[in-house]
Amino acid sequence: MKEQAGPTRWGMAMSDVPIRRLMVSDFRRIEGTRELPFDAPVVLIHGPNGTGKTSVLSALELALTGGIRSMERQSDRYRAHLPFLGQSYATVRADVAEYLQAGTPGTPLTVNGARLEGTPAFNAAAAKFYAERCYLDQTSLGRLLDLYQAREGNEQTALEKFVNELLGLEKLDALRTGLSDANDFRLFKKLAAGVDEADREAKTAAMQLKEQTALRAEIRTQVTNARAATREAVAGLDREMTDAGSDVDLLAVVRSTLDGDTTRVESAAAVTLHQELIALGGRISALVERPTTQRIEETRLALAAATADKEAWEAEGGAKVRAWEAAAQAAGVDLRSEPRIAVEYATNSALQELSDASDVRAQVESVGTQLESDQAALDVLQTRLADAHEHSSALVEGLAAVRSVVDDSNRCPVCDRDFNETGHHSLLAHIDTKLAELTSHGQQLVDLRNERDELAARVTRVETEHTQLIARLLSADQQQAVEERHATLVELAAQIGGIEATKSAGTDLFRLVRDLQQSLDDLEAATSEERHIGGELARYASLLEVTVVPTFDSFQTVSAELLKSAEAQVARLTDKANQYRKTDVEAARLAAALDDESAAVQRLADIAEHKKQWDDRVAEAKRRQGVAKEVHEAATQARTNIVHRVFTESLNEVWKTVFTRLAPNEGFIPSFGIPSATKKTFDIKLETTHRNGEASGPPQMMLSAGNLNTAALSLFLALHLAVEPIVPCLVFDDPVQAMDEVHVAQFAALIRLLSKQNDRQVIIAVHERELFDYLALELSPAYEGDELITIELGERATEEDQGITRHLWAPDAAIAN
Repeated sequence: MKEQAGPTRWGMAMSDVPIRRLMVSDFRRIEGTRELPFDAPVVLIHGPNGTGKTSVLSALELALTGGIRSMERQSDRYRAHLPFLGQSYATVRADVAEYLQAGTPGTPLTVNGARLEGTPAFNAAAAKFYAERCYLDQTSLGRLLDLYQAREGNEQTALEKFVNELLGLEKLDALRTGLSDANDFRLFKKLAAGVDEADREAKTAAMQLKEQTALRAEIRTQVTNARAATREAVAGLDREMTDAGSDVDLLAVVRSTLDGDTTRVESAAAVTLHQELIALGGRISALVERPTTQRIEETRLALAAATADKEAWEAEGGAKVRAWEAAAQAAGVDLRSEPRIAVEYATNSALQELSDASDVRAQVESVGTQLESDQAALDVLQTRLADAHEHSSALVEGLAAVRSVVDDSNRCPVCDRDFNETGHHSLLAHIDTKLAELTSHGQQLVDLRNERDELAARVTRVETEHTQLIARLLSADQQQAVEERHATLVELAAQIGGIEATKSAGTDLFRLVRDLQQSLDDLEAATSEERHIGGELARYASLLEVTVVPTFDSFQTVSAELLKSAEAQVARLTDKANQYRKTDVEAARLAAALDDESAAVQRLADIAEHKKQWDDRVAEAKRRQGVAKEVHEAATQARTNIVHRVFTESLNEVWKTVFTRLAPNEGFIPSFGIPSATKKTFDIKLETTHRNGEASGPPQMMLSAGNLNTAALSLFLALHLAVEPIVPCLVFDDPVQAMDEVHVAQFAALIRLLSKQNDRQVIIAVHERELFDYLALELSPAYEGDELITIELGERATEEDQGITRHLWAPDAAIAN
């Protein structure tokens, strides 16, 4: 091989490869920024473990699709761990063929924590195809078979989605899915518009019909009972009814009977008459208890005598009481209360005023004496303070003048006497001592001044108090007025006994006159009441058709007899009125029951008609359900035929071809079990078949670890090759785990076939150096225009070419010659 360019002969041209370039910055194990070319039919990536092979392919998946499926299966927060350790964000960008692009070419994706900003390079369809059919990551290879068969809830497995896409059964399955509910009428009701309502309405109508039938039977019983009660009530009114009469005739008889009913008016009049007799009996009892008419004259004479006594009292005792009350009011007595208490209260008030005035005079004299004493003491203190101040000031000034002329000779400048004769040490010291004593005398002056200020303040307070007390003193006129009022009150109190006796006598006279006048009025009214009661008894006897002769002595007897007759009449009319009322009530109950029966019969007819309409709709819905079942069964049979044909003739054959090419010596061949076509979705199981045709267990039980990986790898390739590729590329992350040399050689030949003849761009990452060199040799350019790119990570990445080598095809000189 030589690194030079040449014209393309066949296979995928460099301009046709789907993935052109990858830029990755601070992503997982890759520090800094690297740009890796992928614009070749085959790209090999090598590097020891931990140098970033998987990081490159993960960055490529993220840049192409916007996600990393293998990491997403582990944690939905995987993006937070994508930036290189210590970096806050990572950036990736992929350049792809124009027909696969989703957005603006060259736009990078930035991963910042859990956020992803930017647009993936592939469009949605290409990204989905790449994630499912093109990229086989290292962590998924060992458990690829399990991942393909994993199911989440009611979701389809990955195998089911692949096979369904391969078979093209979307429309047929959509038809079966849409008609699946037709197998159960409960589900079919919700599927077809109006069926659920028709079934619900039909059931409701049937229930209503049953309830209405029971109600009609109950109403018939009520009609029978009401009819019997009405006939019985009419018989109680002395009206004869034949058994042959219809309900209409019975109600007509009741109406004619009730139209002539006057018992209510008669009963009300009887009750009123009874109540009036009761009231008249009360008046008779009151009349009997009153005094006789013979006492009227006696009462008139007594009233005249009492009236004369009252007038005499008014002339003498009344005048005396009025004069006393006027004097009391003038003396300030409140006569609204009892006179004795009011006079006593006013007397005590006058005494209290005299006592208060005496106390104030005593206080004025006491405070005046105190004021004179304090004023004299203040004058003495003022004189002492002035003398002391004058003496102290003159002496201090003289001693200060003498001290200024005294020298060390200790001789007095005033008398020229030697001070040493006194026995003291120094004249200056003696003068200083005197000055100090005079200073102490100054403190005494301060004390005298404070004492004078306190005494002056006390004199001011006493003067104020003396002025206030003088203001409270009563004048001579006021004092005399209080004394005279007190004397008047004492005199009024002495008269209170006679006044109370006189007032009591007057009150008794007034009461006697009032009582005698009332007795006279009652006696005069008794005569009129007696005549009225006699007339009323005669009138009531006529109304009750009772013959009586009422007199004063027989009033109570006649009243009792009439009251008894009235009670009997009320009872008779009340019973008759109740019978009429009962007949009316029973007839109304019969009429209402007949109306209810008629309405119930009509409702039964309406409900039956309503039920028939909804039953017809339900029957039609069930007929259509049968048609839907037939279509569903036909679709199911067609699906079964397609599934059997495709699985046996196509999909299993492709998988078998790829697997036997990679593992030619394995006796057990993995394959798809034929799925059940009766289910809504494919339930695909993987199995193995021995080369002799005998069916065996699943691949996980029958194959070795190496061949199990080979089965997974071949299944991945088979599913990729089974459909027209949206993205014609295959990306593998260390795909030959646990493979021996034979499997590796077969894998290399298969990859070469996929690249050279099936026009697939192939990107493979391996960590073993020998395998990398072997694959580089096996997949080297084979014709003009063919190309291979090798990318070496680790220490080679720091060299000038960054470990990237582009291998071009060149003719072999030895063969050419």
